[in-house]
Amino acid sequence: MATTRDMAETQQKSGTPDYIVEEHKKYFTFFNLSIALIAITGVELVIIYVPVNKWFVLSALVVLSTVKFIGVIWWFMHLRWDRALCTIVFLIGLILATGTVTALMLLFSRDPDGAPEIMTLLPPLLW
Repeated sequence: MATTRDMAETQQKSGTPDYIVEEHKKYFTFFNLSIALIAITGVELVIIYVPVNKWFVLSALVVLSTVKFIGVIWWFMHLRWDRALCTIVFLIGLILATGTVTALMLLFSRDPDGAPEIMTLLPPLLW
C-alpha cells in the first residue's frame, strides 16, 4: 500500500497537483469504508442465525450498528470535514430524537393486563 510519502514523491515526479492527490486518497478512504460496511453487514446477518443467547445477539447487533452509523455520519455525511458547530447541532438533534422515541415507546407500551408498561416500572406509591 502506498504511503503519503510515496504519493508525494510520485506527485513531484509526475507533476500531479496536490488537490488531485488528496481527492485520490479520499476516494480510497470511501472505498475502504464501503467494503468495511459490507463486511459488518455480513457479520450482522450471520449473527442473527447463530444459536446463542438472544442478549448476546442483541448486544452484538447494537454495537455493530453503532459502528456502521458512526462510519456513515463521519465520512459519508462529511462531518469529519465540517465545522465543530455542525457536528454539535447534529448530535443535539440525535439526542433529542432518541429521547423522544424512547419516551413515546415507554408511554405507549402496554403490559398484558392493559396498563401502560411505564406504570409497572414506577414504584407503587407514585401512582
